[in-house]
Amino acid sequence: MSSTPIKSCKKYVLSYKDSSNSTHQLGFYARDAYDCLMLAREFNSYVHDHPRSVVRIQQKF
Repeated sequence: MSSTPIKSCKKYVLSYKDSSNSTHQLGFYARDAYDCLMLAREFNSYVHDHPRSVVRIQQKF
């Protein structure tokens, strides 16, 4: 992933459910929702191993 200045990024919240059906949220600064997903997969082993666990990616204003 290329380095992008934080001023050109937006804040996103990614929600996912674990194996016990508990919801967790992760916050990232990313260019778009896809970048948010890629960052979550890079930094969270559960999301990496279970990409279908993601239930929402929401941009925060």
